[in-house]
Amino acid sequence: MAYNKVTVDKIAAQSINEIQENRIFKQGKIGNWKTNEDMYYGRKVKSSESRANVDLGRMQEFVHTTLSKIDNPLLFKYLKRKNSQLKRVARLNALRQIDSDNDNWDIKDIVGKKQAIIYGRAIYSYYADSIDNIYQPHLEPIDVYSFLIDKSCGGIDIEQARNMGDYSVILDKKQLKDGVKNNGLIKANVEILLEGAGNADDSTQEETNKQGRSQDQGTIGKKTSSDPTKFKFWRWFTTYQDDGLRYYLLMDNSGHCIKCVPLAEMFPPNKYFPQGAFPYWTWAAFPDLTEFWTPSYCDYAREIFMTQNVAINQMLDNAEAQNKPQKIVNVNALENLNELKYRRDGIIKTKNNVPADQAIQIIKTPAIDTPIKVFDLLEGIQQKASGVTDIAAGVSDEDGKVGIYEGNSAAVADRFGLLNKSYSFGYKRFARLYEMGVREHLTKKVAIDMIGPDGVEQEMIKRTDIFHKGDDFGVLVEASNAQTLASNRDKVAKITFLQGEAQNQIINQKKAFEMKASIAGYTEDEIKQLLDTSFYGNSELMSECDRDIESILDGKDIKVNQNANNAYKQKMVDYLKDHEEDISMEMFLKFSDYINLLEPVIMKNEARALNNEIIDQMNTIQPNPEDPNNPQSSPQIPGEQPIPEPAIQENINNFSQ
Repeated sequence: MAYNKVTVDKIAAQSINEIQENRIFKQGKIGNWKTNEDMYYGRKVKSSESRANVDLGRMQEFVHTTLSKIDNPLLFKYLKRKNSQLKRVARLNALRQIDSDNDNWDIKDIVGKKQAIIYGRAIYSYYADSIDNIYQPHLEPIDVYSFLIDKSCGGIDIEQARNMGDYSVILDKKQLKDGVKNNGLIKANVEILLEGAGNADDSTQEETNKQGRSQDQGTIGKKTSSDPTKFKFWRWFTTYQDDGLRYYLLMDNSGHCIKCVPLAEMFPPNKYFPQGAFPYWTWAAFPDLTEFWTPSYCDYAREIFMTQNVAINQMLDNAEAQNKPQKIVNVNALENLNELKYRRDGIIKTKNNVPADQAIQIIKTPAIDTPIKVFDLLEGIQQKASGVTDIAAGVSDEDGKVGIYEGNSAAVADRFGLLNKSYSFGYKRFARLYEMGVREHLTKKVAIDMIGPDGVEQEMIKRTDIFHKGDDFGVLVEASNAQTLASNRDKVAKITFLQGEAQNQIINQKKAFEMKASIAGYTEDEIKQLLDTSFYGNSELMSECDRDIESILDGKDIKVNQNANNAYKQKMVDYLKDHEEDISMEMFLKFSDYINLLEPVIMKNEARALNNEIIDQMNTIQPNPEDPNNPQSSPQIPGEQPIPEPAIQENINNFSQ
């Protein structure tokens, strides 16, 4: 987009109005958030009701227990939609694993989940770029205080929003100068900024909200540094009212814009995001159709924990009143009032032979058990309301009672399973954003680790090795601990049944094995590898055959597949038989010519496979040294293959011919 000052100023002015409107709307949630923070970080206010002022740490326990139930690593996998995609999908999954490790996705996922528990929302930005053709992924957790979104978008699909963004981008003067040269920053507007001092420590509403959280943690002063060379900006996305297009802006809190480009230039439209994707993904603790800023787990438990603190402090006050009771003292009957303080073997002297019970009287405070009853009652209410029970925390007295524990565990898993469905929804959007980033920016080859028939192998790939025209991959989000626990009962029942029928002759034992392996968590491809050690190579070859069929249909001239065997050829022939009524004569001849070219390659590969099979059989035969008709085999050098007998070699030659 060519820079047009009038248009940019209009879009920036619209964006500032949107920020203020959404900021005011969200501010109503801050009060609840602050109370949750006070309790989580242990900030205490002096109580006027009781002498004791003890925080039981219930909020910390609650947050960490909930987090432990959803702390599975951020994991999604791509699935093939057709067989020809098998190897390409495996490459994309291998690249995802490398990016996950290098970009520290697991810990970023955990801090986001913690925000979802306390505030009700986890928010991330994701994009990829390539500087000097070096591909880089960027996953960033976004603080809920920094993020604003169109208040009318609802709580499910953020693509329904007309605007959103976060106040998180910090650039120093050097980065601004470099951005003019390399990143399309508006030169005139950058120069105006560089004439003044930085604004990174300006007291915006977002920074004021964050400052309160810092005080909860006992720190002093602003969290932002007063570095005069640093500038803070909104990363804002808006739908411009004049043309209905989405734009990306980089601007400060006053609306001074240093970048404004159509969103489609940064994130090209596709079938999932026809207007270009907002580079965020998010999920809610309690998704709601109409509201983005939904309640958190802490919101539902907070009042109960506060009341429990009051009850326990009442109990402590009562205990103190019993241990240090008030006294009625006849001051004229005592020689020294200081003797009333407790001393070991201490003596209190009275005057004029006044009896002790007339000199001092103890006011007894009756013991009360009401606070404990209130605490226990509230504990039961909290567990029912939130699902965070003793079972979930692993401290139940019924841990040893298998039937009771399993039933309660399943109920707990069901509750957390709802949370799992919410963040799985967020992960799927992340998977689409990640795929877009690879398609756009993986222009230079990178190394990945692939598991093949011979173990882990390294392969160099770029985007054309993963994506072909019209490709569409499926997405699978891995199950959480809670979801796994919920299905344990079904798994145990099925495994028990299959094991009990292991000797039943009417049951298909091969199918029974496949079912048991599937229940145990093995994938379809892994099961095939277990059943046939040679199938893994064949599955890749069949995928290559599908790829080659597609290439011939697209009119491409392809080289003869040097791995082709009879199964590869048969798949080609089967395709022609299945389509003999709708395939053109020209296309039929192309397939026929290619199949004829396969013959010498197939003969060579089948001969090699037969040779390897015979050698493997010979290596597994163990001669009986006590059998006089069985000569001792000659010693072999470790790693050296045995030489086939002449008759065997003759059979191999005949097959080759």
